[in-house]
Amino acid sequence: MSARVRFAPSPTGALHVGNARTALFNWLFARKEQGTFVLRIEDSDTLRSDQASVDAIVNSLEWLGLNWDEGFLRPDPQMLGPYRQSERLEYYRELGQQLLASGRAYLCYENDAELEASREAWIKDSKKTRHPQRDLTAQERARFEAEGRKPSVRFATDDLHGEVVYDDLVRGVVSVDMEEIRDFNLIKSDGMPMYNFAAVADDHAMQISHVLRGEDGISNTPRQLLIYKALGWEAPRFGHVSFILGPDGQKLSKRHGGSSVEDLKRQGYLPEAVVNYLGLLGLGGHGEGEEIFSADDLVRMFSSSNLIKRSAIFDYGKLNFLNAHYLRALSPERLRALVIPFLEKAGVTWPSVEWLDAALDLFKGNAVTLNDFSGYFEAAFRSSAVACAEAVEKARGIAETAAALGALLEALRADFPADAAACQVLLKSVQAKSGVKGKSFFMPVRLALMDSEHGPELNRLLPLIGADRSVMRLEIFLKALA
Repeated sequence: MSARVRFAPSPTGALHVGNARTALFNWLFARKEQGTFVLRIEDSDTLRSDQASVDAIVNSLEWLGLNWDEGFLRPDPQMLGPYRQSERLEYYRELGQQLLASGRAYLCYENDAELEASREAWIKDSKKTRHPQRDLTAQERARFEAEGRKPSVRFATDDLHGEVVYDDLVRGVVSVDMEEIRDFNLIKSDGMPMYNFAAVADDHAMQISHVLRGEDGISNTPRQLLIYKALGWEAPRFGHVSFILGPDGQKLSKRHGGSSVEDLKRQGYLPEAVVNYLGLLGLGGHGEGEEIFSADDLVRMFSSSNLIKRSAIFDYGKLNFLNAHYLRALSPERLRALVIPFLEKAGVTWPSVEWLDAALDLFKGNAVTLNDFSGYFEAAFRSSAVACAEAVEKARGIAETAAALGALLEALRADFPADAAACQVLLKSVQAKSGVKGKSFFMPVRLALMDSEHGPELNRLLPLIGADRSVMRLEIFLKALA
C-alpha cells in the first residue's frame, strides 16, 4: 500500500505556524512517495472547538497550496470517512465496548476529586499499584450508578513492567518504561473520546501508514501503541518533528510578531515565501547558502532522514528576504491583484490601472511585504502641506541640502519632465549646475519627497508624484529648513 499520511488539527483557533509546518511535511511526504494526504478535523473537544476555527484552518491550508487528496470537504472514494471526530461517536463507542468485553478496559466512576486523588497517589507510589476502580464488583458499580454517576471508559495497562519501544522516523529508537504509564481514559463520562483513543481509532480506520506530527505528541505515542496492541491492529510508523521557537528560545507566539498563518497573510507575506521558509525550518538536505526552494524543490529534498531533531528558530529576517525575492518575481497582474486589498484598506486611491502598475513596479524593488506598498504610496503621494520634522532634522545634517533642493526646485518649475528618461537628463543637469552630486544630492531630495533617506529611483519617482505635488513638497521642505 502506498503511503497514507494525515494532518489532523484541533479547531480551537487559527492555524499555528508550527502546525502549518507539520501539515507541509506531511504534504511533502505524500507527494514524494506518490501517496495520499488526508485532512481530518479532530473536534472532540466540544468546549474549545468551533466552526470559525475549522474555516480558518481550511482557508490557511488552501492559501499555502497544501491541497489534500482525501478527507474533510473532499470526496471519499474509499468510504473511510466521515473526517470530523464529532461525526464518528458511534464508532468510538463500539470500540470502547470491544475493549470492555476483552478486559482491556473498565468502567471508572471517579468524580473530579477522586480522579485527582488517584492521580496524586500514582505519582507518589513507587510500586505503581493498580487503579482502585479496575476491579469494581457489580454491587459497587450499581451503588455508583444509583448515585447518578456516569462512568468513563478507562484503559487497563496489561503490565506494569517492561518498556514500550518504537522506532521514531525522526529520533530513532525511543523507549518508555511501563511504570510511567498509568491507566488512562479512553472515553469520557459524557461519551466523547479522549485524544489518544480517537486518534488511534481514526488512523486505523483511515489506513494511515505514517504519523508525522509535532514533538508534543511524543508522550502520547506509548499509550497509542498500547491501544493498537490491545485491539490487535498494526500500528503506523511514528515520527515527531521539533518545535518552532521564537528568537528568545520560547515557543513561537504572538509576542514574536505573529504565530499563525493568518498573521503572516495579514502582514503581507506571500504563500510561496511562507512555504519556502517553513520547509527550511527543520528540513535538511540542502547545501549551505541554498535558500530559494519551490514546493517542487522541497518535495525532491524531502526525506524523514532529512528532518532535523533540534528546535528551529523562526527568523523574520530570513522570511523577509525570501518574501522580497518572491515579490519581485510576481507578474504585474498578480502583484496588482494582491496589493489592491492592502491599498484599499489604507484608503489609498490611484488615477488609473496603468499608473498603478507603474507605481507598483517602481516600489517593488524596495518592498518586503505587500503591506509595505501602502506606506510607500502614502509617503510618495500624500497631499499633506507639512514637512516631516524628522526628515527635516536629518536633512539639516547634510551641508549641501539647501543647494541641492533649491537647484532642483528651480529646474522643475521651469520644465517638469514628462517621463523617466527626461527626468534622468534633468537630474544630471541639476547636479552639474549645482555642483552637488551623488549621495549629497539624492539623500536630501528623497527626504524632501518621501521623508526617507532611501527609496526608488528618482527619475521614475518624480513623474509619478507629478509636477504640482513635487514642487509643493520642495517649497515646504525648504521653508522648514530655513
